[in-house]
Amino acid sequence: MVLPVVLAVMVALALLSSLALFSAVQEWRVASLAGDRVDARAAALSALGSARTPPDLAALCISPPVTEQIAAVPVVGRGSARITWRHLGGGAVRAEVTGTGTHGARSRLVALLRPDSSERVAGLFRCPTATVLTPVGDRSVEGHPEG
Repeated sequence: MVLPVVLAVMVALALLSSLALFSAVQEWRVASLAGDRVDARAAALSALGSARTPPDLAALCISPPVTEQIAAVPVVGRGSARITWRHLGGGAVRAEVTGTGTHGARSRLVALLRPDSSERVAGLFRCPTATVLTPVGDRSVEGHPEG
């Protein structure tokens, strides 16, 4: 009679301890994903300064809107960053900065920029002497709608 009661108590204790372990693992997972999101955001903000200097600015100015220039940017700390530039026409350049955490979290920023010098030759926009991209307007950097 005592043996079934002892077994029932042991099963109940094993069930409670497994539930406690499950809860602790879930809390750890949520905390590590939140930390990864912070790393991704920090990587994106760190790489934002490099958005002013695309790999080939003169080629970007004369490229069609579907053409992209992509560069990986080194960041301090954990995570990685990548910048994609696309000429929208008329001198407007859209730079998308993507920061990625070590566990795959992603944070994206979109910047609207223009070359520091430009010219129109035969109706075509060019910027052969431009050195950097400058922000357009007061709110030139926004968060990406998809995060």
